[in-house]
Amino acid sequence: MKTKTIITEITREDLVNLFSTATYGSSYFEVVKKKKDYYGTELEDENDCREDTWSKILLSGKAVYVLDYYSEEEAYGNLPHEWDERREAMKYTVTLEDIKNGLEKALDNGGWDEKCARDLIDDNSYNLDLPEAENLLQIITFGEAIYG
Repeated sequence: MKTKTIITEITREDLVNLFSTATYGSSYFEVVKKKKDYYGTELEDENDCREDTWSKILLSGKAVYVLDYYSEEEAYGNLPHEWDERREAMKYTVTLEDIKNGLEKALDNGGWDEKCARDLIDDNSYNLDLPEAENLLQIITFGEAIYG
């Protein structure tokens, strides 16, 4: 029997948890926003942390960039991407739909991938750590874990 997980909702808190855990202390991931997508709009609030801003951008239907500093100009997966010469990183365009697809894939993969996703979505759990969050961000961005 085959089953497929479908994520019907991702909250701002889910996104903030994923991004803050995956980017604080990561040696190869960074998330950045497109300034034109938020500057001078309701998405810009000086009281928000950066993860709140990224989440609001995604939930409004816009995209953020995920930077991969380990890529050495090699791209993985199928998301739109380009080499960012200034940052010396591969820059991937990531949408809310990409995040849903990646989390669904992690849940369906089973094993470690599923554990990582379940630690993210469990409202009563604070078990999501940096390696798990980086693993999820790799599945979201690359379609699979590249860096272990």
